[in-house]
Amino acid sequence: MLHQITLVSYLREGRVHDNFGPFVACLEHFGFIPKLVRSQTLLPRLAEAQVALESGVLVRKGALSRISRVHKEMILLTVSAAHRNTYCVTRHWTILGSLGASASQLRGLLNDFYNAGLSPSEEASLAFALKLTRDPTRVSLEDIEELRRCGYDDESILEAVLVTALGCFLCTLSTGLGPEPDFEPPKLPSMKLSSPQEGHSQSSVLRELHMSGGKGPYLPSPYRSPKTFAPFGVFQKRLGFIPNLFRAQTFLPDVLEAEVAAVTTILFPEDVLTRVQKECIFLATSAANLNSYCVAVHCNILRGLGLSSEDGDQVAVDHHQSDLSEADKALLDFAVKLGSRPSEFGREDVELLRTAPFTDEQILECVAVTAWNNFANTLQMGLGVLPDFEPPPGFGSKKLHLFAVDARPVTEGVVPSPRAGAIEDPDAALVTEARGGCLEAFEVLIRRHTSCVYRTLMAILGDPDAAKDAMQDAFLSAFTHISTFESRSKFSTWLVSIARNAALQRLRGRKYMESLEQKDNEQDCEFRPRQIAAWQENPEQSHSRMELRQLVEKGLLQLPAKYRVIVMLRDIEQLSTDDVARQLGLSVTAVKTRLLRGRLMLREWLSPHLGAGSRGAVQ
Repeated sequence: MLHQITLVSYLREGRVHDNFGPFVACLEHFGFIPKLVRSQTLLPRLAEAQVALESGVLVRKGALSRISRVHKEMILLTVSAAHRNTYCVTRHWTILGSLGASASQLRGLLNDFYNAGLSPSEEASLAFALKLTRDPTRVSLEDIEELRRCGYDDESILEAVLVTALGCFLCTLSTGLGPEPDFEPPKLPSMKLSSPQEGHSQSSVLRELHMSGGKGPYLPSPYRSPKTFAPFGVFQKRLGFIPNLFRAQTFLPDVLEAEVAAVTTILFPEDVLTRVQKECIFLATSAANLNSYCVAVHCNILRGLGLSSEDGDQVAVDHHQSDLSEADKALLDFAVKLGSRPSEFGREDVELLRTAPFTDEQILECVAVTAWNNFANTLQMGLGVLPDFEPPPGFGSKKLHLFAVDARPVTEGVVPSPRAGAIEDPDAALVTEARGGCLEAFEVLIRRHTSCVYRTLMAILGDPDAAKDAMQDAFLSAFTHISTFESRSKFSTWLVSIARNAALQRLRGRKYMESLEQKDNEQDCEFRPRQIAAWQENPEQSHSRMELRQLVEKGLLQLPAKYRVIVMLRDIEQLSTDDVARQLGLSVTAVKTRLLRGRLMLREWLSPHLGAGSRGAVQ
């Protein structure tokens, strides 16, 4: 007998038998059939892959799990809350309730797990999972050592990483498919999800410079021969090599088998999307997530599938500038948004992809590939697996951060859509007085922002005297035009914009300086960074926020002008690529190229000062 699926989701329904294997497995392991599984019945093999992966990580039939089922569900709930994912929060909240957790315990878990009556080891695992979800590029060997100090052995650490990766997989999948919750969403508390790292902020430059994580791999792994271990034989046959990501998990061969089955089911078939399309999805999304390991692997796989090195590298750096068809570029736009900016994703993105045009089957497979990509990205970041190959020298120009997890509170069981709010300017009262002619109010404003303006000018001009002169010009211009300031932005933003324009005018006027203008057929000398030590922070080696800022500013001054200006405008001032190109009179492609090389140069300059073993290098 056929079972027809009827539910509210983004894609049309499928038809399967009542005894469909994943349904039977879900009833056995979870006691119900999740709508997330039902929503994939249009391509039954994808539902099979999800259930096999979940069963392998959560149930581990026939194996002794070091982490209890309740503990795993707590990790999944924490990851789901960090993703602000109503479907997954509701599911794991309900499952934990069925396993004996009270509503008050669950609210305490989401509100502040350090005050939820958990054991120190449970608190440590949730803090680790939260960091790996929210800020994976900062996970380092020190985080692994902290788990060891709390009593975790290598196998249980691997399980904690796997459960976190599974949570990211399920959140991405449910965001892309949009199923209704399986249960009535509970009335949820404000999710604070406190962690030792909460409140830590960095400039986008520093965040990207941390993308190598700590020195890995973090866990030892027993050797397995592809001749005797069937999962490795699959990779050897299909790819010609065994990725280090899978070699690092041989502690848990049963879970590894489930992962290989998922890869075989999701990535290898070509009945809906082609292998090249899937690998491009993986490559573009991994690049957006700043995952050098997956970028290197899938660039290499694409070369094996016939795509040139240059074309593969271009997909990693900016797929819009590649030779892919417009339809495939739209497919990658969809995947990158889902995989790295889920809070911005919605039904309209599915409808837009249908007009490309793609079928529901193709969209479903794209969502599954993107979800698997985020599983692999999270797993690699958590284990510190080293690349199998060298990544292309350009993917780091991506400005996105893994999952773009929103840390704002979630209330009433609803995930709110992001929206622009009114601008709150702490300078508003003084600006009103200054616009009315009060010189004293303007002087207070200038004193407040002198330091910020000077740092901006120094980073662009690289000369203290020139920066001071430009600062006087900027302040005079601001005083002259403050009556025209309409408070559409913060006063500080407006003032820095004036200073930036003053600096650029001076820079263009320097006859002796290397030109910023773009020449015909410009070919910047290729910059390839030398081996860079991995960075990791610990209480003895970390610098204060002010020292880090000063160090970055010092590094910026070491860059050639044409790179320094672009890094400053794009990364520090947070202007868009189009705005930078317009202000400098360059093409967008030239800006992206110089931005990439400037970031790489800056990263190489900073690495000796921030790497392990560099204590005392910066005075």
